[in-house]
Amino acid sequence: MMSKIRNYAQSTKGRVVMLLGTLAMVAVATFVVAAIPAHAGADATFTPLVTLVTGYMTGSLGLLLSLAGALFGLVSVLSGRYGQMAAGFAMAAGFFYIPAILPTIVAGLV
Repeated sequence: MMSKIRNYAQSTKGRVVMLLGTLAMVAVATFVVAAIPAHAGADATFTPLVTLVTGYMTGSLGLLLSLAGALFGLVSVLSGRYGQMAAGFAMAAGFFYIPAILPTIVAGLV
């Protein structure tokens, strides 16, 4: 069965059919996306969730996770695992900077 499909895909007719199918899918996706209006920042559906997450991240939980990430990064540096160091420091920086950035992203003002 797979050899028949492979042979068909390698034939000229198969390539044309696959190209036309791909173009049709791209055209349909383009029309669907273009038909849906974008209302960035006009919807308040996720406002309670954003407020909750921002409260967690700016409070003691965010501070605890930021310190844990920095500690993990520091231990990783001392043991020579530089990939894990980047993950730990990125987590610490994320918990430090994301609460200020998150409302801007949700509001669509980026």
